[in-house]
Amino acid sequence: MAFKPASNLLNIVPKVVKKENRYCEKHGDFLSEFRSEAMGWSGCAECLKDSYYEIAKLYKGDVDAVGIQGDMNLKIKQSGIPERFSSKNFNGYVIDENNEKQRVIFDFCTSYALNFEKAKRTGQSFMLLGGVGTGKTHLAVVIAIEVMKRRHSVVFTSASKLIRSIINTYSKGSDQRESEAIAIYTDCDLLIIDEVGVQRGTHYEKDMIFDVINERYENLRPTIVLSNLNLAEIRKYLGERVLDRFRENEGKAFLLDWDSYRGRVDA
Repeated sequence: MAFKPASNLLNIVPKVVKKENRYCEKHGDFLSEFRSEAMGWSGCAECLKDSYYEIAKLYKGDVDAVGIQGDMNLKIKQSGIPERFSSKNFNGYVIDENNEKQRVIFDFCTSYALNFEKAKRTGQSFMLLGGVGTGKTHLAVVIAIEVMKRRHSVVFTSASKLIRSIINTYSKGSDQRESEAIAIYTDCDLLIIDEVGVQRGTHYEKDMIFDVINERYENLRPTIVLSNLNLAEIRKYLGERVLDRFRENEGKAFLLDWDSYRGRVDA
């Protein structure tokens, strides 16, 4: 089976199907392009240039480069992204040229990150489901990093860590109230919950996850769920109430059902 790095987006992103004039509050009129249902309509190109300006300075030896990189490193660390994944990017993601589903999912994740303002307005959330080594964490992390470059707040956590951080507030002498612990997960612009389904699955655990997701849903705050479970299993674990919230506002549930890349590439 042949593999190739996704370094040239022109070879991956579908051709433009249609165009229309739209308005950006910051830059005025711009031409939006539609390539596929997965990618949706493109955002303002000038906004995209602005978001990459500071990062581009790093490669030009700008005097502010160290400060910018340091600020970004701090944001990544504070977000909870594991150090192993902190240097991931879309260009490092490997596309199997024979796997059209993988290509569509990659297109969607790229578009979601580059047009996060739209997801933030609508509360669009989605799930990445499937076995280990299929690239779920890689895709979620690079979305998080791209979103933080656009000055949005991101929290990356495992379901177990989320549950444990709330339970710890019940301990005698805790310096954090339950509402403060929950607010960490409900108030950020984007929440990514990894390893959903590896917990014991008690009603209390499920209720905590539901409460966090539901509050974010009510306030139009996007959530990404990562799980090794398939759709039927995640429905059984989280319950129909959670699935209902992920269906709204163009929500998606993607099943990454190909073989693990580990051992061939770092996925």
